[in-house]
Amino acid sequence: MAQRFPRSGGGHDPERRLGDCGVRPAAPLLGLVGGGARPPGTLPASDAALWDSPAIGLAEALVAPRTLNHDLHHIQVVLNIPPSADRPGAPHIDGHRPEQARPDSFTMLAGIYLVDESAPDSGNLWVWPGSHLVHERVFREQGPAALLAASGHACFLAAPPRYGEPVQVLARRGDLLLAHFLLGHNIGPNTSSRTRRIVYYRLTCPGHASRWADTFTSAFTEYAPVRHALGATG
Repeated sequence: MAQRFPRSGGGHDPERRLGDCGVRPAAPLLGLVGGGARPPGTLPASDAALWDSPAIGLAEALVAPRTLNHDLHHIQVVLNIPPSADRPGAPHIDGHRPEQARPDSFTMLAGIYLVDESAPDSGNLWVWPGSHLVHERVFREQGPAALLAASGHACFLAAPPRYGEPVQVLARRGDLLLAHFLLGHNIGPNTSSRTRRIVYYRLTCPGHASRWADTFTSAFTEYAPVRHALGATG
């Protein structure tokens, strides 16, 4: 995955579903009734789906020899209830609000799919491959607080950057999503008959608070294996 991560900024593992590894991430099992963000201790089965499965090992393989911990002290349950027809026009990144002195940043977003999203327009996550490097460039030129006033939407800048075409992430129940914090994303329409459910974990390397600004202007600061893959491929 480290070889694919530099260009796209994320990926998911369809070959090794968590449901095949002793964890069955169904909504009743994880204690999920509605959406929202909750402390990890209040959702022990959701927490175990990350820490007691291959998921955390796959995530930490991208930052080794560093490790990963929970950040923002919550697990987020995201629902997309049909019908929902809105199609996003541009991406955003998390943790940016005008009233903040600095962004709430983290290292990596992990997600475990609770239902099938193998068809487009099922409430899928939309991502803009390569946008983590677009945002890196914005922060190098304008500083790490550049998107606070725009709530993480670079499209609202006076001179907005250009993105490539978005991609709907297609995944099945039990798949694992891993994405760089700077990867631009948004939520897509749900024209299916089923509520889309996913559990998100915001993960951070120890010491991130002291180097967060560096991770904005040098996207792979905490991703040593990715830097190595970039060097190996020229």
